[in-house]
Amino acid sequence: MKKQLLYLFILLGFVQLSSCTKETEEPDNPYDLINYGDPTNSEDTLSASSITGLHRNVFLPKCAVPGCHDGNFEPDFRSVQSSYSTLVYSEITKNNIDGDFSFRVVPGDTAMSVLHERITNCCFVNQDDRMPQDNIGTGLPQEDINNITSWIMNGAKAPDGSSPLRPDLQPVLALYAAISSTFDVEFSEITNRIDSLIYNPFKLSSDVESFYFVAIVEDDITAIADLQVNQLKISTDKDDFTNAQSFNGVFFNIPNQDPVWLVNVNTANLVTGETYYMRYYVNDGTHSENAEFPMNSSIDPYKTYWSFIVVP
Repeated sequence: MKKQLLYLFILLGFVQLSSCTKETEEPDNPYDLINYGDPTNSEDTLSASSITGLHRNVFLPKCAVPGCHDGNFEPDFRSVQSSYSTLVYSEITKNNIDGDFSFRVVPGDTAMSVLHERITNCCFVNQDDRMPQDNIGTGLPQEDINNITSWIMNGAKAPDGSSPLRPDLQPVLALYAAISSTFDVEFSEITNRIDSLIYNPFKLSSDVESFYFVAIVEDDITAIADLQVNQLKISTDKDDFTNAQSFNGVFFNIPNQDPVWLVNVNTANLVTGETYYMRYYVNDGTHSENAEFPMNSSIDPYKTYWSFIVVP
């Protein structure tokens, strides 16, 4: 009986103790007060005539298809960045028969942008080669063409809205020739080279006292007549022109032909049996260093192409 009473007292005490425990309140959620707006709003604010809009609507779905401009060859339309960098002021690899184009996109000029030509001209090089080529003979919808035209004519701006800068490349020497002072003999032609190989030195008779070095130079911005330096050096060492003989060129405009720079090279004191290496230097006026042809890093066959040997 005493044990039962003891158990009863313990049970009553536990119930009383439990009834005195304070209830825990749920804390406030600070995110409950945020206004997320209308989640059903799907307004498209991306301009269809921006490079980003063109990539989403045209270049990616219609041009970056397998086997086409998906990274296999340029222009590369896999991303907005690759589209922009392989279009704007990007040199072309395929031109028309007249060689009218230099870049895929020229900001502000659809007539000189090969991209615009390829999507509007049915026969750029061959019949029915209008882009895109996955449906030969059927071009892009006019709306897409209009948006591409608008992007180009408005400056072909970058994804961040900035305007592109035209690149300023070093001058390029497209061709050289060594000809007699009477302009009737070309010493540098292949038949006058050792073993008739184009990469071997050409032969110069010891009784020739001078020859003209003719340089056909190209530049992307500077007019050929405005190029600077235009100097030829001659050395017996193919890689050391420190103490080389120097000869300065003059601009020479040939009617109906490419303008050239002409260097009169005095060869009266050259040694018979010696091989002489040539280097040509030119500057467009904007680069701190001269363009050099050939360079020390050029392969030896190119250096010997720029050489001659004095023969009896």
